[in-house]
Order: sequence, then structure tokens, then C-alpha cells
Amino acid sequence: LLGTYHFPGNIRELEGLVLDAVSQHTGGILSTSTFRQKINKQSTIPHEQTTLKAGADTFADGLSGLDTLPDLKEAEQQIISEALKRADGNQTIAAQLLGISRQALNKRLVRARTSSNDV
Repeated sequence: LLGTYHFPGNIRELEGLVLDAVSQHTGGILSTSTFRQKINKQSTIPHEQTTLKAGADTFADGLSGLDTLPDLKEAEQQIISEALKRADGNQTIAAQLLGISRQALNKRLVRARTSSNDV
């Protein structure tokens, strides 16, 4: 979660998030819920829109050099694989990067496994 978050406040913002999470900590393991709440409050729509647009432009630029386009299933699998790689295999974070629910991502992964086993 912290590895994929853009820290506009740099190290001071990270320090503040950690101190806040520790001060609210009640169990034996530090939960990500405090981090998620703070990050969701601090995320602004303009930044997210800029990030999404930049990502879409970069993706389109990468496709322009191809002689043939991947079919939708191949493109979906490549995007999912990249999201999982960026999230270090964490499906919840990968789903957030893709703008879908974790359950929707899981269904796509199961469907991809099932179709690859049919071959």
C-alpha cells in the first residue's frame, strides 16, 4: 500500500502516517486500515485523474509501435500482470491500481486460469 502511494509530502508525510498509525494501534500487529483511511482522505481527484490520463497516454503510446494489436483478452492479462507486479502480488492493491474491486480481479484471474487449463 505504501509502496504504491504517491507521497506529495515526501518523507514527512510518511513519518506522519506512521506516527498516526502507531498512536491508533491497539493490537499486536500494525494494521493497514489506518494507512488506508489517511491515504484515501488525502488522495485528491485531480491527482488521480492526472495519473490515470498519464497512464492511458503511455499505454496508447506503447501500442502505436505495434504492427498488430493484442486481442482484448491478451491486453487484459498483460495489464493485470503488470498491476500484480507493481503491487508485489497483493491482489487488493492491484485491484485498486486497476480501478476494480478485489473480487472482480479475482474473477478475472480465475477465468484466465480456467481458460489456460482448457488448452
